[in-house]
Amino acid sequence: MRGILSNLKQALLQKLLLLFLVSLLGFFGMAIANYSPVYAATLEETKLIPPEYKPTPEEKIERAYEYSEATGRMEEAKQARTTNSNRNFDPNLKANIKNIDAQAQEGKTSLKDKTKGLLEKIAK
Repeated sequence: MRGILSNLKQALLQKLLLLFLVSLLGFFGMAIANYSPVYAATLEETKLIPPEYKPTPEEKIERAYEYSEATGRMEEAKQARTTNSNRNFDPNLKANIKNIDAQAQEGKTSLKDKTKGLLEKIAK
């Protein structure tokens, strides 16, 4: 009889210990989940920079150099690319006219003619 009671007591203590540890783990999990970062800006932060403020390219470069030298160089390169984009696009500078004419001539052949040519090449 004493053996049965001691076994029941030991089983009950193990279950209570397991329940306590699981609840403790859940409690710490909830506590950690509450410390997630907040990305929303506060009212004071939104008032610091008015929405109509548009920094000049020089201010952007200066601010980038405050972070690091590499960031400043990247911002300078970006500003150089965007200042050159104001001129009109000239397709003669970007494309070779001979290639365009050759593509236009190739475009006149039909898909059926192309497949016949490929089949003839394969058959040889």
